[in-house]
Amino acid sequence: MGIGAGMMAHQWQQAELLDKTGVRVTGVVSRVVLPTGKGQISGEIAYTVAGHRHTVRKTPHGGYPHPSQGDRVCLEAAREHPRLVRLCGDRYPDGDDEFPTLALITTAASIGLLFVTGHWIAKRREIRGAAEPSADRPS
Repeated sequence: MGIGAGMMAHQWQQAELLDKTGVRVTGVVSRVVLPTGKGQISGEIAYTVAGHRHTVRKTPHGGYPHPSQGDRVCLEAAREHPRLVRLCGDRYPDGDDEFPTLALITTAASIGLLFVTGHWIAKRREIRGAAEPSADRPS
């Protein structure tokens, strides 16, 4: 739960940095990477920021569902940290779907943990109440 919250905060900070200092660059798919466990084809995308060449592996979406070598891809890179990059149109660095999913999982886990803890505390009190001798009972 704490790890999920930390990851969400980190993604949020990265998104804010990209929103403030992001520059649009055109990347070119230099290599197609075969499907991983998710079953999606990703591409190794080369791009240049401030005269320096960088490479990132992303799964293009929208107009690029199946990347091919040589495809041009719109990217947003942070001016001061050009390795921080996202596809144009994404709101978070790792894609629009990952952040809301992570937020939902973290919220559900927090609620579940609170429910289980509350239930455990109530049961412990019930057991303690049954085990203590009552002042009304004759001994």
